Amino acid sequence: MGLASAGKTTIFNALARAKVEVATFATPGGEPHRAVVHVPDARLDRLAALFKPKKVTPAEVRYVDVAGSLQSDGNPGQSAQLTGQLRNADALLLVVRAFASDVVPHPLGQVDPLRDLNILNEDLLLADLTVVEKRLERLEKDLRFASKAGPSEAIRERDVLARIKEGLEAGRPIRDLGLGDADLKLLRSYAFLTAKPLLVLFNTGDSDEGVADLIARAKASLPYAQTEVASLAGRLEMELAELEPAEAEEFKAALGIEELGLNRVIQISYRLLQLISFLTVGPDECRAWTIREGSTAVDAAGAIHTDLARGFIRAEVVDWEPLLAAGGWNEAKRQGIVRSEGKTYVVRDGDVINVLFSV
Repeated sequence: MGLASAGKTTIFNALARAKVEVATFATPGGEPHRAVVHVPDARLDRLAALFKPKKVTPAEVRYVDVAGSLQSDGNPGQSAQLTGQLRNADALLLVVRAFASDVVPHPLGQVDPLRDLNILNEDLLLADLTVVEKRLERLEKDLRFASKAGPSEAIRERDVLARIKEGLEAGRPIRDLGLGDADLKLLRSYAFLTAKPLLVLFNTGDSDEGVADLIARAKASLPYAQTEVASLAGRLEMELAELEPAEAEEFKAALGIEELGLNRVIQISYRLLQLISFLTVGPDECRAWTIREGSTAVDAAGAIHTDLARGFIRAEVVDWEPLLAAGGWNEAKRQGIVRSEGKTYVVRDGDVINVLFSV
């Protein structure tokens, strides 16, 4: 999401390697653009080269490019539509304009990234505060007409929301309030925007002059949990994404670009969402699977198929690098580097797992 003329669709095209017309959202209220992006993973590529499977399945990220901003020029219907789209997301990516252009004037007259970031942040806080205030008003009314003690669940919800209201009014997002798992579960149905991890992405020009200072100042203004700030030369990255791979590599080398922004943004997104990938290998398929940090072996089995979790016996586990060095699964087992792990084993990023289960 972002303000008008921030280059949201340009960033979307760069990340998704899409070719959406960048002027599509000149009028707010349109349907969002959606794309599924394969997560670049050199580990999966190298294992696939070793096992030569019939199919290679990388992990995926889904991007949604929403139309308009939360302010929506005073149109409550458009604002509600946009808010609903954002509430369905796992994380929010704020695109903030940090490029000058004679062709695309800034709607506020002057390019000021920190001002725009502040506007976006306040919009998110206000959207959640509005929901909290309405719910508190209803809860207080219900509790007044309830029994003397009142329903304990309603009282607990009221107390949690009152704490959130105090934080939002002080400018603190919900993700920074240190709420416990029980409280977060209680609030899950609200899908609060400021409870979601946040990535601020400055859409810069081709030059990186002043970008490091801008990022430092933005980080200082947003000292909150699950919040990261980065930059992307949107137009340049979009143009590179439109090229054939070999041609794109030539341009990257000529421009001194070591890594496309897509890779960096995905890495940051995984970190914000506390995600890792484990891998499965074999002649039929090599695949990357996405799970939360701290997930157990039986959680990983369930990510593959619920039957594997239900009949879980044990997991055979080896790190991807030793497996690659061994030259295959059977060779790794002969070398004794494949471990047998139980249900409570905490899966690590880059683990290669074979689940043994009973039907």
